[in-house]
Amino acid sequence: MPSRSPTATREPIAKRPGGRSARVRRAVFDATLARLVSDGYQALTIESVAVAAGVNRTTIYRNWPTKAGLILAAAKDRSEALISTKGSGDLERDLVALLTSVAEYVTSPIGRALVIASLSEADDPEVREAREDFWRHRFQAARDLIGAAAGGGSSSLDAGVDGLIERLIAPLFLRAFITGAPLDGPFIRDTVRAALRVPGSGGETKPDTTMG
Repeated sequence: MPSRSPTATREPIAKRPGGRSARVRRAVFDATLARLVSDGYQALTIESVAVAAGVNRTTIYRNWPTKAGLILAAAKDRSEALISTKGSGDLERDLVALLTSVAEYVTSPIGRALVIASLSEADDPEVREAREDFWRHRFQAARDLIGAAAGGGSSSLDAGVDGLIERLIAPLFLRAFITGAPLDGPFIRDTVRAALRVPGSGGETKPDTTMG
């Protein structure tokens, strides 16, 4: 098949909310992630996904012409379902919920397989582009969450928000993929408070939402 940018693929199945198209989309995404966990990126093929999903391979190629594009679409779908970006208006609480859901995701078999594939295949231009697209998508969701909790839309926030997101995510990935230390509740709360520059864990000190 000709190589195409994963960000340029057409997804008519993904745009239909119900019925057979939705069932096919779900079967394909579930099969894609299951094959990624069991086979790894290199061994995964669209043909094997089609067999596992019980669909014709032309159905997959028509909607997601490249392996990287298919995995990207499945990863976005799964992360949207599992990673919390619903706001309560309390920035610290919302970031704890966000980071807790990210921790659960990246330590799951699927989450680990996605991260490992994106790193081990980093020299592949399609994988690199898919990884950048995925993180743009996730950063925007986090910006929107922070903007709502801080009292303004994401357009009103400056570039410091991306630094805040990095301060939240980096310690989590360090423990998940390098040191193996636990990603427990106290660690997540301390990480959020450190990122927000909130001193200590007691008292009624409110998170700094100025992002200055």
